[in-house]
Amino acid sequence: MYTIGIDIGSMSTNGILLNDKKEILSATIIATGASSKKAAEKTLQQIFTEHNLTEKDINYIVATGYGRVKVPFANEVITEITCHAKGANYYFPDARTIIDIGGQDSKVIKIDGNGNVLDFVMNDKCAAGTGRFLEVMARTLEIELEEMGEISLHGKDNVSVSSLCTVFAESEVVSLIGADHKTADICRGLHISIAKRITAQVKRVGLEQKVAMTGGVAKNIGVVTELEKNLGCKIEISGEPQINGALGAALIALEKAQAQSNVSVSLSGSDNSKSLLETSIADFSIEESNLPKIGYFCSYTPVEIIHAAGFHPVRIKGTEHDSCAADEVLCGNICPYIKAVTDRKIEGSLEDFQGMVFVNSCDGMRRLYDAWVKMDEGKGRFNYMLDIPKNIDDAAVYYYANLLKKFKEKLESYFTMKILPDDINRSIVVYNSVREKVGQCLQKYWNGYIAHSGYEMFSLLKKGVNAVPEKFNTYLTHIIKQGEGVRDTREVPRLFIWGSIMENEKIMKIIEDAGAKVVAEDLCNGSRYFDAVVSINEEPILSIAKRYIKRSPCSRMENIFDRINKALTIMQEKSIHAAIYHTLKFCDHNLLDYPMIKKTFYEKNIPLLHLNCDYSLSSEGQIKTRVEAFLEQLMVAPK
Repeated sequence: MYTIGIDIGSMSTNGILLNDKKEILSATIIATGASSKKAAEKTLQQIFTEHNLTEKDINYIVATGYGRVKVPFANEVITEITCHAKGANYYFPDARTIIDIGGQDSKVIKIDGNGNVLDFVMNDKCAAGTGRFLEVMARTLEIELEEMGEISLHGKDNVSVSSLCTVFAESEVVSLIGADHKTADICRGLHISIAKRITAQVKRVGLEQKVAMTGGVAKNIGVVTELEKNLGCKIEISGEPQINGALGAALIALEKAQAQSNVSVSLSGSDNSKSLLETSIADFSIEESNLPKIGYFCSYTPVEIIHAAGFHPVRIKGTEHDSCAADEVLCGNICPYIKAVTDRKIEGSLEDFQGMVFVNSCDGMRRLYDAWVKMDEGKGRFNYMLDIPKNIDDAAVYYYANLLKKFKEKLESYFTMKILPDDINRSIVVYNSVREKVGQCLQKYWNGYIAHSGYEMFSLLKKGVNAVPEKFNTYLTHIIKQGEGVRDTREVPRLFIWGSIMENEKIMKIIEDAGAKVVAEDLCNGSRYFDAVVSINEEPILSIAKRYIKRSPCSRMENIFDRINKALTIMQEKSIHAAIYHTLKFCDHNLLDYPMIKKTFYEKNIPLLHLNCDYSLSSEGQIKTRVEAFLEQLMVAPK
């Protein structure tokens, strides 16, 4: 019995041939070059030629690494996180912490005695502190990459390289060369910086000895030495750490072959790219409303009052492409959603709106309002900042009701109109009807009676936020009726997603294409937006205030302990196995909560993955890797 593991990295492609005794019969390392597919095919042919084999002789092939999806002949693709864990366990059964530094990323993996992943962290999409980083630095220093580690051991002076950004660090190195610092000292400074970055990653998962290191950078004795100093322990390294991922892939392939799983068990899942809901949801897009539009940015905006004033309320989305236009008026380290909607403003795609309503929900939103007003200076536009209390008690309700009255009066004054109580009550009835229908639809989905994916459901709700409410209500009735008698009985990991606003629903698709089902979410542009109805037994504005303050709150409104308990209750009620906490970068409220969320879930032994994303999903490949590795982790964990 023969199995093959192929690890396609950004710099090298590695192959391992294994027999049923787990003996390594062949190990190949070639440069990946411009084509992952060609590199994989070349690796396979080298193995075949060396051992006089053909495809018929191979029982199972697993591909892993950066280019794993480009291997057409693989029976299965597995993330490099899972494969490096298995490979390290082969050489070092006592290892519990694995450090892998490859060509374009770095990972720290915590494993059990069988090589199963317990937890992991990855660097972000930046290549700082990776093999590519060292390659650029070696070229700048005019030395061979392979010599860099040994040279650094002769460094004596403390030369600081403050930036690990490849571009900025290269500039620093050029300056250090110009200042006549020795090459050995500069190399040592670079390795110290890398070691600090990796040490921080180790601390995030928790150091547990023994520690093993894999990947090409493990050959750099300078990096290893500085890491050992920081961690206070010896780091185990195999004779050829670069093949570790391919070895793990071959070992997993052997497990599959021995279990007679010769049929591909791809984690790619079903293709939901043509969502049934998405193709028909255009029937109630915002373009169908004949009413003038007022835009808003936060789900605490009282859409009933805007609707009662004769406008169609539209939650503003940002640009779907990367843009730097917002940097003209905003600082760089601000929520990417804030920057994305500012880009739209600068590009001029929001000129048909009659006004904008802002909510003082976070510092980023405040900065957005300031920038917006400045850009509209002298134009006489309706831009209104609505304050909102932090608490959710009765006093907060009355405070918010007074603010809503002032908001109503401002609308009346600016647009020269009168908003009557009956107008508000009619709008309340319209939106209540939608919220009740969404609740019915979600209840059927949670019970498995609507056989659509979580991605489809989230897409539906997300578009429904800006839909004509009456038409959305009609469509929901159709969806509920369509799902009668149909049940989703798949045995797949059931997930709960919560955290920051998720404007790019493709994240949901990535998760479900990897083999899971998003059973429930708690997102402000998803189910939480439709949570709770407005009572029509009281004064309408007070009733509206009560609904918004008392409904399911976001991280800005609720203390973290109540929020965690609510999430755990949802998961228990819906038999959910694990959670994904999604945050946008620089989202202070949600990021501040994460350490306590992580601690609580760890103590309760509930798997949790944190996705800290850009608005445009520019790091899609890494998100996919992290999600797939998380699900692979769930596959071996008891549910």
